[in-house]
Amino acid sequence: MVETTVGKSATIEDAAEFAPVPVRSGVGPRPGPLRMAGRFLARTFGPGELTLGGVRTPAIVAGLVSAIAMLVRLFVPGPVGVADQGDGNGLVCSLGVSNVRPWDYADFTRFIYPSWTPHPLVGEACGAAGSGEPVYSSQLAFLWLGKLATPLFGWGDGLDMRAVGIICCLVFGFLIAGLVVVLPGRASFRILIAALVTAVMADGVFADFFISPYPEPAAFLGTLGLLVALLNYWNGTRSRWVTILPVAGAGIFTIAAKPEMVSWLPVLVLALLWLPQRTARRASRRAPEGGTWHRFALPVVAIAVIAAFAVAFMAVQPKRTAELNLYNAVFAELLPHSPTPEEDLTWLGLDQGFVAASGTTVASPRSAALNPKFHEFQEEMGAGKLAGFYLTHPERLIGMGERGITAMLTPELGYIGSFMEGQGHEPFAKDHRFPVVLGLLTALKAAPVALVAMQLLTLLLGLAVAFRKKAAVGRLAVVVVVAGWLQFWVVVLWSGQPEIYRQLLLSGFHAALCVPLLVALISILASGPERGQQQTASQATPGLRDPAVSA
Repeated sequence: MVETTVGKSATIEDAAEFAPVPVRSGVGPRPGPLRMAGRFLARTFGPGELTLGGVRTPAIVAGLVSAIAMLVRLFVPGPVGVADQGDGNGLVCSLGVSNVRPWDYADFTRFIYPSWTPHPLVGEACGAAGSGEPVYSSQLAFLWLGKLATPLFGWGDGLDMRAVGIICCLVFGFLIAGLVVVLPGRASFRILIAALVTAVMADGVFADFFISPYPEPAAFLGTLGLLVALLNYWNGTRSRWVTILPVAGAGIFTIAAKPEMVSWLPVLVLALLWLPQRTARRASRRAPEGGTWHRFALPVVAIAVIAAFAVAFMAVQPKRTAELNLYNAVFAELLPHSPTPEEDLTWLGLDQGFVAASGTTVASPRSAALNPKFHEFQEEMGAGKLAGFYLTHPERLIGMGERGITAMLTPELGYIGSFMEGQGHEPFAKDHRFPVVLGLLTALKAAPVALVAMQLLTLLLGLAVAFRKKAAVGRLAVVVVVAGWLQFWVVVLWSGQPEIYRQLLLSGFHAALCVPLLVALISILASGPERGQQQTASQATPGLRDPAVSA
């Protein structure tokens, strides 16, 4: 009986071994352009094995090169920045300095005036416009360092925004070095992604803010620092508390940059509860009783700390700023684009006479603030009622989203200059030294749906890499897309039209980061190191058979 079975097995194997091989024409199906691009990236800059470590020297070199590149970008042949509309004074004046510039609005917005001399300002002259309330932002850390460095460069005893720009470039180089360290894969792959991130940051719509009194640099650099900290957390190569501390610190710094950055709070909840993959060494250990709760304990504590800070930060924001945002959200956004403004005012519990103020700002001649019943608006309106209106009128969000995308694809602020006076540039001239992101967003303006498609593709590929390849880069892509969307809706719902172009620069920054992320994701998916290992193992032992059959 045994001989019969073995004989049958041998006969089947012999038949399979000498079976005729089908004739091939030698011409296979041509791969598509996306697959060809993926194969090229995998061969040239592919990550290979998604391992960590071993790139200390490339990380240091990448950080130095990126910092030097940003310095050259901002200062050669002459400094470039973003002119102050007057909002910057409310933040910088707390350092006891005053801007050396013309006093007329039409004059000081034409060029940048980076010099601030010692001159204490008090009362309504310092703080939020018209109220004197202090303005808080993590950007004050860069401003304070710039004030210390200003005398070292021979720019006087006060504060020069060019010194702040140098500080920001050095911090950016440090973050790029950290990005190279925490990214997985070969050194060439890490340097490629770092170079693409540097190219995004070097565009004038973002980099010029390094030499400006605005809080945007803290938001940009805080976002990059938070992404590096999250990659380090998800890699799971160190103790949990060691990797959670940088995430909490970077999250607090990013949220503190400006009130709109509070949109990061729900994203950080998702990111911290998305626990790192257990390594083989840690998985081999027996989990203690209640191990699941133990794993979530530190992330929950970090979330509680970040949430408490976010609540406290929003509580100390100037009331005047909140009032202006609410005015703009109603009279500059809601009513002008409403098919039935009278009915909307009735729903909001406001007098019909406010229709006359539709399309105005608080400083307009037809401002609602001049209406004798404006106190009713201040008493009735609030963030909760505004949110309730859009929850009951969801169709209004479609037009609002379209206007927001159009504004995001128009990132160049043509109403303020980029150059210093006397450099041979026209008033309000804009910096076009490295318009990579500007060119991309301008091109997408012809078909705005392409922007959403790019973000959706980044999200889907990120989920694929996160769950199929178990790579933290996939999680990072998901976080960037979701954070960009939340930031977008916070701005369009709350800030209104007057400041929408500058406020949506942060959403444009998230969208631009999808480009290096797409390159990383496609390269990881196209490399397929696991399949190559299986083929190598099967080719190395072609003659092995089942021991029973061999017997």
